[in-house]
Amino acid sequence: MVAVMFLAGCSRHYAPSAAQMMNARDGENFGIGTTVRTGDLYDSDMVDSQGERTFEADENNWNIDWFAYSKYSYFVFGLNFENLAPRVVAGARTDYLGLFGWYGIPVTDEKDHDHYPAGAMLAEQLPINEKIKIGVSEYISNNMYPVEETTEGSSKKTYVNMYTEMGGGLYAVYNNTVSVEFRVGKELDEPNYRYYLLVNIAGNSPPQKK
Repeated sequence: MVAVMFLAGCSRHYAPSAAQMMNARDGENFGIGTTVRTGDLYDSDMVDSQGERTFEADENNWNIDWFAYSKYSYFVFGLNFENLAPRVVAGARTDYLGLFGWYGIPVTDEKDHDHYPAGAMLAEQLPINEKIKIGVSEYISNNMYPVEETTEGSSKKTYVNMYTEMGGGLYAVYNNTVSVEFRVGKELDEPNYRYYLLVNIAGNSPPQKK
């Protein structure tokens, strides 16, 4: 059982940076960045019809991203974190096309419900010159956000709600290091749109020559 610490103020939007995954260099890659999101976020207080329960949803509008990827031949794999929430990332890419998937640690909430954040992404990339590349991405992702339920006369309970999102984005990369990415996502079961801006910077430790 995973501690509910991941739920305390931490939403999880599992679509990592396509730009950084497409431009991981041979050897070890380390990076940090931030994601800002807006649109139809779940971020409000609600009261049930009897006035006995209050629900507070908190889908964060920003987070810190950091990652550690390894690339060998065409394959990329490693760990990516959204704040403290980890996920395993793996895939394959050429200079022009990439396919990636990710899987987060399952979360068990106070209602004993298990939640499995995961997703997949396709990316296409075009080099403009030796230093600048642009690309597009398409993804599907299971996202989660915490809900705090307060019942009159009892303690609070924290659990998570999940939704499936499909979307796409545009990105630009400079020198395989600095990337800026804009993404739009649509919730499948609701008319909700979310808009993302991702900015990342990465470093590389190339494999040692024998």
